[in-house]
Amino acid sequence: MASNNQQNGDGGGPWGQKPGGGGKGPWGSGPGGGEEPPNIDVDEMIRNLTGKFGGVFGGGGGGRGKSGGQLGGFGIGVFLILGAFLWIAMPGSGWYVAEADEEGVILRFGAYTRTEPPGFHFKLPIPFERVLKPKVTAAHQIDVGFSKSNGSERGIPGESLMLTGDENIVELGFSVFWQIKEAQAYLFNVESPEITLKAVSESAMREIVGKNELQNIITARRSEIEEEARDNIQVIMDGYGAGIVVTQVQIARSQAPGQVNDAFRDVVNAAQDKETTINVATAYRNDKVPKARGGAQQLLQEAEAYREARVAEAKGEAARFTLVYQEYKLAPQVTRQRMYLETMERVLERSEKILLDPESAGGVVPYLPLGELNKGKGQ
Repeated sequence: MASNNQQNGDGGGPWGQKPGGGGKGPWGSGPGGGEEPPNIDVDEMIRNLTGKFGGVFGGGGGGRGKSGGQLGGFGIGVFLILGAFLWIAMPGSGWYVAEADEEGVILRFGAYTRTEPPGFHFKLPIPFERVLKPKVTAAHQIDVGFSKSNGSERGIPGESLMLTGDENIVELGFSVFWQIKEAQAYLFNVESPEITLKAVSESAMREIVGKNELQNIITARRSEIEEEARDNIQVIMDGYGAGIVVTQVQIARSQAPGQVNDAFRDVVNAAQDKETTINVATAYRNDKVPKARGGAQQLLQEAEAYREARVAEAKGEAARFTLVYQEYKLAPQVTRQRMYLETMERVLERSEKILLDPESAGGVVPYLPLGELNKGKGQ
């Protein structure tokens, strides 16, 4: 395509004049006068650029000689070496760094090749090899049956409502804590490990809840249910070869559904009152029964002592009577006299006695104020 340096009249300047002539300046003074706009020869520009770059890369052209070809070959070599260096030195292409909580899983043309520990490592540059760096020591958490938002927990009915062994409904939410045990298995054996783990956790918990009563799930056996769920989830995930280790299952919320929660709370309170009453009665029994047993034992001991005393006393009286009888056989008169005197002594010792002198009476029955005498004696 040829350029027209002068059109519509003779005008100066490299680009000619605009149609209409007139004003001065590179583009003229406006409509109706001035120079024409530039008319570029594209073909000529392409030929010039081709000649310049052909000289550098050994293309010759334009009558260049042997020295131009050598200079072009050198430029191509430098360009290739520089490109290869940048290709290898670029982070993630020829080398990589695995952090302390990561492992490097190397893929060669998309196929697993090796697993490397944390640190600095070399590999074939992209696209021959590429690296995946899963966090193998980080603790991960999956929530089942509830979700957390703005610091509050909200139940998910489709996941949290479960049927118990005593045909009740429980609203259960729990968290599963897990880590990556084997990076290769975690990345390639299961398509979506976290989704699979959540589904397995929900299924395992439903099985356990279906074998337990509502009261045990809410209160008594929570820790046992957590341990059993962790073991069951681990067995299933190992069967899938998911490369996951379940470290803990923690029940976050377990209660009756909201529609019957008030009634169930009354049942729970009644059960607690029952336990309280039983404990009070047990404490009362533990206080009274030992005292009663102690009192009974004391009465038995007192009765035993009384029996021993009466038996000993009876034996003593019998022995004394035997001795008196032996003496009586030897001297009956003396023994009778002595027995009479001893008996009178015992009788008169406990009675009131008034002695009268027969000589002073003079044969007349005297008047004795016995009542006054006894009264004065008593005072």
